[in-house]
Amino acid sequence: MAQDPVPKHMTITLDFDLQTAGSTVGEARVRAAYNAAVEAALEAAREHLPEGSVKKITATLDWSYRWIGEDEVRYSRDED
Repeated sequence: MAQDPVPKHMTITLDFDLQTAGSTVGEARVRAAYNAAVEAALEAAREHLPEGSVKKITATLDWSYRWIGEDEVRYSRDED
């Protein structure tokens, strides 16, 4: 039996490419940028979504190095 109302999810992905020559980007700067981005998203959600419509908000920070600049497609099923 379907739930009423049907659960909806909105995912927002931000990817900051930090390859700035001669710059040192440490944990404190990354954390500050992350917190500012999350706060901006929360403010926008409060402004544009109906009051009481948000059940839960989760945020995740992934601070990683990527040695390959492009996504590698491992599997793709073309729909003709």
